[in-house]
Amino acid sequence: RVGPTEVAPATRGIEMVLKVLILASAASIGALVFSRRGKGGGKARGWRKRSDALNAFQELLRLKGNAKGPLRGIRFAIQDVFDVQGRVTGLGSPAWAATHAPATRDAPAVASLRAAGADCIGVTRMDELGCSITGCDTVDGVPINPVARDKIPGGSSSGAAVSVAGAPKEVDMALAVDSGGGVRVSAAHCGLYAIRTTHGTVTLDGASSPAGSLAAVGWMSRDPDVIAATATALIPLPKDQLSVSRVMVLEDAIDLCDDIASCGVATACMLLKDAFKNGGISRLNLGKHLLMTCPSLRAMQNKDCATGLDVLRNCLGLIEGEEVWSEIGGWYSAEKPETGAKAKEYLLGASKIATDSLRVIKQAREEVRAAVDLLLDGVTVFLLPTTPCAPPPMNAGAEATATWERKVLQLTCLSSLTGTPQLTIPLTYEQAEGPYGLSVVAGRKQDYMCIEFARMFGAQLREAFPDVVQAELTRLKDEENGGKDDSDAVPSMCEELKAQGNKEFKAGNFNEAIVKYTEALTALGPPPNMRPDPHRAWKSVVLSNRAMTNLKLGVYNDAEDDCTAALKLNEKNVKAYLRRGAARSVSGNYLEAIDDFESALLIEPKNADAKSEIVRMKGIIGGADQIPDFDM
Repeated sequence: RVGPTEVAPATRGIEMVLKVLILASAASIGALVFSRRGKGGGKARGWRKRSDALNAFQELLRLKGNAKGPLRGIRFAIQDVFDVQGRVTGLGSPAWAATHAPATRDAPAVASLRAAGADCIGVTRMDELGCSITGCDTVDGVPINPVARDKIPGGSSSGAAVSVAGAPKEVDMALAVDSGGGVRVSAAHCGLYAIRTTHGTVTLDGASSPAGSLAAVGWMSRDPDVIAATATALIPLPKDQLSVSRVMVLEDAIDLCDDIASCGVATACMLLKDAFKNGGISRLNLGKHLLMTCPSLRAMQNKDCATGLDVLRNCLGLIEGEEVWSEIGGWYSAEKPETGAKAKEYLLGASKIATDSLRVIKQAREEVRAAVDLLLDGVTVFLLPTTPCAPPPMNAGAEATATWERKVLQLTCLSSLTGTPQLTIPLTYEQAEGPYGLSVVAGRKQDYMCIEFARMFGAQLREAFPDVVQAELTRLKDEENGGKDDSDAVPSMCEELKAQGNKEFKAGNFNEAIVKYTEALTALGPPPNMRPDPHRAWKSVVLSNRAMTNLKLGVYNDAEDDCTAALKLNEKNVKAYLRRGAARSVSGNYLEAIDDFESALLIEPKNADAKSEIVRMKGIIGGADQIPDFDM
């Protein structure tokens, strides 16, 4: 089992550069996947007769693939946006289907998968006309999230995600289109791997996607090898070897998320820290960076959209609305169809967006693309949570749903606007309300970099994630309890001496506080023999408090020693890292101080003190190259 601060043996030999594995041919990866099911791939007997208990499917099909293709044995579903010869593509809307003709051929993406050997087994439900991201605005029933049944499945590709998550013996993969996050969000909320590909890499011909400049083909699966197998049928293999030498954690994305979602990024940092040394893992406030470097984006900033990511979200919504209305507004005005409330509300808003008003917004998008291209330079990837929290309840109120949507779209807007590939890795914690996801974003046309990152590290991240979450929740609980242990009570006399030390500290009597903290530690005595010390966390807190007192007295060496002792007892003591960093910075040991502040951020990604101290240290030493760039 991989601990939260360990790197599995498979990655120990990795130097500072992650070497991405490029497979020689589609056949090799396809064979890897379908061989798991056995020769012939297995047959889903009775599939047509079986009821769709999770309400995932719009229509069941049996479109066989090439029996000799490399993906033979893989079964896939498609969102109701892809053409199938002889069938009307409905966009999840009976009104749309009733006014359009059947397709004359399969969409090229569907045809390519069948030519490679995969079988298409059905068309899945979706939010009507793709006008929602909850997955609940479908016609004729909402797809049921199989891993969190009372929670939303996420959309607009809710049926696609539910079909894969809920039918492991029948569906290996689902193909869908992602404009504002439809593939990524539904996959994260249903506990799946998924990729949104580089815009334009996989053709959208034969796919009804109204927001054309934002849309990209994507797919989801339980298995990263199936994600990779699908890619070999749809995306040309790169000519050059790809490598990752730098990981940027998007700290403003983390700020949108709950503690468990933030732990996904913390898990990745802990697992990868030995593979990416000397600044290989850094932090970036992307929204702040883009507001500084993109003047047209800055012109869109206002009191209602104050942060960079929120400005991007607003740009995404306006561009998407204008494109959707441009594509289907004529049909909607002429036919006056009966649609659901969400689709009606969305289209009414979209109809009011003036095309001429988007000139600055579209210029901002071009500036953002150029700025992101400079950051994602072929060796760098971004890490961020896929969603801000576990899937919300089905019965969440309108205000709570709107808050969730706003946060989600701030996390998805980057890839939607820039056309970059994004892959989400599923993360689960048994006591959580539902699944989470960790996303990796690479530069345009570097889809395989995302895929191989997931294949190399996905399983380790998933295994270590529960331990990291548990450690973080325990830390937060200990903070609330003042560092008390739950297992063995600290003697009341020791607690009283600690409390007296805290009182003296607050009164500014620092020498007296030192005495009381020392007496508290002495009174506790040595740990019992033949068992772990049950009071390690408590001792670590007292030592950290004494270190803070020594800082106030200017005894920096003693402060550093106390913090080091505290961290030996509890390596998750954020305050000990911060205080040791402060002691080292005053002593002129700036590189060691930055290392301590970075360690604090690995444990507590939102810690403002650690962020500001790193910026201050960089200013002192002149922003040397070897220091990770936290606030570009």
